[in-house]
Amino acid sequence: MKTEIKTGSFVHVVATINKTAGDGKIMYVNPSVSTIASDAATDKDVELVAYDGTGKEVYREPVVIRRSSAEPDRPNEVGLIQADLPRVSGMKSVSLQLKGKEISRYEAGAAPSGPTAGATFGLELAGAAAASRRPLRIDQLGGLQPVAGVTYSVQVKPDNKSTWDTIAVSRPTPEVDVDRNQFAGAKRAAVRVLRTTGFDEEIIAEDTVDLK
Repeated sequence: MKTEIKTGSFVHVVATINKTAGDGKIMYVNPSVSTIASDAATDKDVELVAYDGTGKEVYREPVVIRRSSAEPDRPNEVGLIQADLPRVSGMKSVSLQLKGKEISRYEAGAAPSGPTAGATFGLELAGAAAASRRPLRIDQLGGLQPVAGVTYSVQVKPDNKSTWDTIAVSRPTPEVDVDRNQFAGAKRAAVRVLRTTGFDEEIIAEDTVDLK
């Protein structure tokens, strides 16, 4: 099997499928800027179909289904789908279909309003037993309620690195503990919160926190 990394604007979909039982579930949908293209054979019975906000079909392709090695006395009927759809402007939902019948759908949610500029971040104090792990406090996002089809990721860039580390992904709210042991030697870190509907992503808050 040949593979090739390509960059661009994609929508990464992770799903499971059981063709024998006739069911499956879309687990995650997130924007992506790269994909691993391969010549692996697709299953013509299983397709991912994308629609815009009016219900118009904007994408349809069969997918590759991957299965782990089955035990001799237990056939492996559940397969994993990891597909990167080219992002089409206006995409609002993705449907997992088996022989033309929808078995799971992901709908982009309506993102709530983000915080005003200048969100204040901080790490809450912790007891001695958990001194290295502290909840991230973002005053302007306090009390934010989960919304179907909207998730959050949190990224950290310590002052001794030039790249961002993702410490939480696809969370219903941006609540997360920061483990200071992950950032040995760093005194401060930039932290940012990204919100996604699965198809669109934006940074809604960013600040610097003290890791000491």
